[in-house]
Amino acid sequence: MKLELLKYVLPFTRYPYEGELVACPVCSCPQASQVASIDRRLKRLPTFACLNCGLLYTNPMPTDDELHEYYQRIYRLDYQGATDTPKKRHLRKRTREAESRLKFLVPLLKPGSRTLDFGCGSGEFLTGLLALGHDAHGFEPGQMYGRYAQSLHDQRVTIQQWQHVNYNSQFDLVSCFHVLEHLKNPVEALKKMVQWTRPGGLVYIEVPDMGTTDRNKGVGAFHFAHLIGFNHHNLLLAGLMAGLQPKVMVTGTGIIFEHRAGSERVRESEETEKGRQLTMSLYGNRRAIYNYFRYQLGKVLGGQRTHAA
Repeated sequence: MKLELLKYVLPFTRYPYEGELVACPVCSCPQASQVASIDRRLKRLPTFACLNCGLLYTNPMPTDDELHEYYQRIYRLDYQGATDTPKKRHLRKRTREAESRLKFLVPLLKPGSRTLDFGCGSGEFLTGLLALGHDAHGFEPGQMYGRYAQSLHDQRVTIQQWQHVNYNSQFDLVSCFHVLEHLKNPVEALKKMVQWTRPGGLVYIEVPDMGTTDRNKGVGAFHFAHLIGFNHHNLLLAGLMAGLQPKVMVTGTGIIFEHRAGSERVRESEETEKGRQLTMSLYGNRRAIYNYFRYQLGKVLGGQRTHAA
């Protein structure tokens, strides 16, 4: 296992995958510009920016089989150092994050709301919702974290891929925290969330913000597990394309959407252009490398703020 992991961490080498060329995973535009050839580990990883909506994505993209192999065997060891059970420090961090997110949701949920956590990990968000009296459920594709969540919440947690999960009744809330960036087909995943949510229900999405100008990490934000990178505008676009309307902007890329009917073609066009402009201003013309070294310099200088170019 450790020898396999070495293939994913050894600098200046390519990741062990063949992949396949894809169009933009959000707007399906086939035209893209390469903005980086390395990632935060200085490994070879080609990252492109969609020339229509500005989405950042790995291309060639790992195949479904390659991703399944990575997530089942390598991912948790690679990113959390976990071999057979979640690390306690990771559980403490996820508990703090769950508590913070619940502060925004409590005023929006009716008592006893039925909720679903899409990619629930080790189950801390379910724990918080249940403590507040809500009917919380979740699913997790990874065996290690899924089993841990089941040990806490039993049949409320399903271990399964999102494409194969089915529920007999709809939810008042579907939450999805730092999962969408791992998926090859984010709009289809969002459409699935819409199907699971009752009309008027909420979909709370949170992903890393690749559009931040404050201490932008450049290539330091790219890595193999994150197939795509959103900014505020192309995350809004993905939600609109799936049939969602923004309700509360928690952060730039932390958005509580509402499941309600409405045509937003003009809004889609606006967010598409804004997303493209923001991405090219931050990552075009080798700025991804420049911002990486600028960010590292800021760390050396004691955390001084160094705004992106």
